[in-house]
Amino acid sequence: MTRSTGALPTVIAAFMLMLPPSLMAHVQQERSEPEHESTVDGSPERIAVWFDQDLRLVSFEVSGPDGPVALRRRPERTLTRHFETAPSSTLAPGEYTVQWRGLAEDGHVMLDEFRFSVR
Repeated sequence: MTRSTGALPTVIAAFMLMLPPSLMAHVQQERSEPEHESTVDGSPERIAVWFDQDLRLVSFEVSGPDGPVALRRRPERTLTRHFETAPSSTLAPGEYTVQWRGLAEDGHVMLDEFRFSVR
């Protein structure tokens, strides 16, 4: 008796499409500073991100209530597991979003974000 497996690839493909992109990602953001969804007292002295694998960071942008935030350091586009910068000026109270984008060693484009608030 022969079993039909014709539907199996379709079922697997459908399951993979339902997964959130973060579960299929090659490089994961391990942590950030400030921590995601945290509130900090006063302007943070540094804004940083750590990854679980090497990543060629090509973009690191911070935006807040007054728009884009000028940063003291930009990504160098070298492989790294950690990137750290600081705002060029004091951050006003409000909500901030940090978005990063990079290339994994296998060439996949990776992106994520984290948010924090300043009071």
